[in-house]
Amino acid sequence: MTRRCFFIETVEPDQGCVVLTGQTAHHILSVLRMGTGDALELRDGRGRGWKGVIVGGQKTSVRVQVNESEPLRNESPLKLTLAMAMARSDRMDQVVRQATELGVHRFVGYRSQRSQYGLSDARARKRCERWLRIAREAMCQCGRMIVPGITYVPDLTEFIAAQWGAGTPGNFLRLLASEEEQNSALQDVWQSTPVCDAILTVIGPEGGWTEGELEEFAANGFRTVHLGPRILRLETAAVAFVAVVQMLWGDLSSRR
Repeated sequence: MTRRCFFIETVEPDQGCVVLTGQTAHHILSVLRMGTGDALELRDGRGRGWKGVIVGGQKTSVRVQVNESEPLRNESPLKLTLAMAMARSDRMDQVVRQATELGVHRFVGYRSQRSQYGLSDARARKRCERWLRIAREAMCQCGRMIVPGITYVPDLTEFIAAQWGAGTPGNFLRLLASEEEQNSALQDVWQSTPVCDAILTVIGPEGGWTEGELEEFAANGFRTVHLGPRILRLETAAVAFVAVVQMLWGDLSSRR
């Protein structure tokens, strides 16, 4: 069932009504066939939410009476960053959507030596805007209240040097996925570090890592893990990686 929840930039304190326009209004009126008296939810993507009721609608706008605010909910206590080597746009879009649903805190696209795709500054801005729209839609659909951060890094060395998770209290892990069988399983890492507050997970390019890249990651404190005995497609590996990490350290675990 489609969740009747929509993104809005802001709702001012004590604001009685808001007007939704554009694609949001079209979706409410023409796709969901909602009308006066129907209840919905609003999210600003920064942790605030509201309940409302439609009090009027035209072809291009919907007027919503804001009734009450909602408390922050459904956010994973694990600050999880997913970094993924640039791939075909439809695959990246799919990962952003599913990773948002799984509670990822930040998504980073980067270019490695064997990446087949890279972005100029102008294209990178447009791509990040697209990923942000997808993440907002996924946030509303799955019941989250915070939109993941979206970042593009054009150079792998710059990506590795960035202080992802810096300042996060508690344990912080850097995990790198690789197909080599001798690498540790995620369960092995969890047994040595069962409590963690922030994790950076990294998925490589379809062509695999170079030896130089693996050495650079190791020199910067990354732990290399495998994702099982089968070779996974890029988007499958990304989603599986996030899901298992959330199961072991995040809010998919009964221990939480």
